[in-house]
Amino acid sequence: MDSQPPPSFPGSPSFQADSSSAVHWRPFLRALIEEIDSLTGVNERDEMLRGVGRRMARILPLTAVGSLESLELEINDTLETIGWGSVQLSLNEGQRSLIIAHTGLPRIGSAGSPPGTWLAALLEGLYETWLAQQPGSDPNLTIRREASATASPIILRFGRG
Repeated sequence: MDSQPPPSFPGSPSFQADSSSAVHWRPFLRALIEEIDSLTGVNERDEMLRGVGRRMARILPLTAVGSLESLELEINDTLETIGWGSVQLSLNEGQRSLIIAHTGLPRIGSAGSPPGTWLAALLEGLYETWLAQQPGSDPNLTIRREASATASPIILRFGRG
């Protein structure tokens, strides 16, 4: 039986070793972003990106864990694998919510508002699905992105409406 090499993801050593792959993706992605933005409104685009995030979470499921510290480690390990930055998790007891501070989101130039955050809605679907996959997750909890004037960190709040 032939063994296939594992897929390479942007940020992984095998992807970076073949720099010809990385060079041609950025113009394609920029053109794709501009095309999507020209065909949809912001709400439709963000909903599509949330769907992409949910799919990514199903492709890259997290190990079930029993603590916030372990969850943060699992998420960061997965984000590092695909070159998508890192996260810091904290509890806001007063608002009874989980605060997700994501840094290092891949950017395609200045696309998005604020500039450099075009993929931010994708994080909503990604994190919501990852958290829903954890034992004892409450299906009534949702995620929402906090408004910000800067691109980093992207702050998400996971809790009740």
